[in-house]
Amino acid sequence: MKLETGQTALVTGASRGLGVEIARRLAAEGLDLILVARSRDALDQVAGDLRAAGAGQVRVLAADMSDLGSLPDLAQAVGAIDVLVNNAGMEAAAAYDERSPAEIADTIAVNLSAPMLLSHALLPGMLARGRGHIVNIASVAGLIAAPFNEPYSATKFGLVGFTRSLRMTARACGWPASASVVCPGFIDGAGMFETLKQDFGVVSDGMGTAPLHDVGQAVVDAIEQDLPDVIIADGDPRQMAAMAVVQPLAFETASLGAPSTAMFRAVAEARRGASNHSR
Repeated sequence: MKLETGQTALVTGASRGLGVEIARRLAAEGLDLILVARSRDALDQVAGDLRAAGAGQVRVLAADMSDLGSLPDLAQAVGAIDVLVNNAGMEAAAAYDERSPAEIADTIAVNLSAPMLLSHALLPGMLARGRGHIVNIASVAGLIAAPFNEPYSATKFGLVGFTRSLRMTARACGWPASASVVCPGFIDGAGMFETLKQDFGVVSDGMGTAPLHDVGQAVVDAIEQDLPDVIIADGDPRQMAAMAVVQPLAFETASLGAPSTAMFRAVAEARRGASNHSR
């Protein structure tokens, strides 16, 4: 679908991180924006910055994506849109036996259930108007399992699978709308990896990172070229993803010795120490 001035895009998780960059890039394409996140104050700040930079219409709607029961009301408030970017997400590296059931449930709700339900609510409008594109922001951890990240990795695998299935349904039915999944790896400048750097002092040595501006461009490319997926990483992880399927034991051995495993283990141990100290 060609992006044009006057179209409207909804971006969830738009108050910080990758969502801000995605919103900025779509605004540069001339799209009007609807920004959604939990913090109204943070959304107002982002919206003000976008307007100051020359963006068109920018609306903000405060919503908690873990509150699945509120999504029908959110969809009604949003109205007609051309692009949906399901970007909101949760990540917290930790040992699985130390996670609470509530944390697991919230991660599933925000990372997987909310994108599926919001897509379900807004897709009929796209079909009725004869155009639309859904972009789901997953992760390389949705292609290659990441240790100490079971809820995150599982939900991102689910988001990749949802997108691929939805694309096939769209083609089988001849829909005028489509879907793509964007899978960032470690991104410098904003997002979850940047938060880990700031909070725990982790470094990217040996892991490779991609620049923040690649994320916005990946979303635009996915929409305009109707790409099944776009991977944003230093190198192509597809070979490792294939190894995980055809040689799972070899993949596990290789992954356990990777710098990313050491990094996630260190973060999990730091969080365990902080939790024990607080008791």
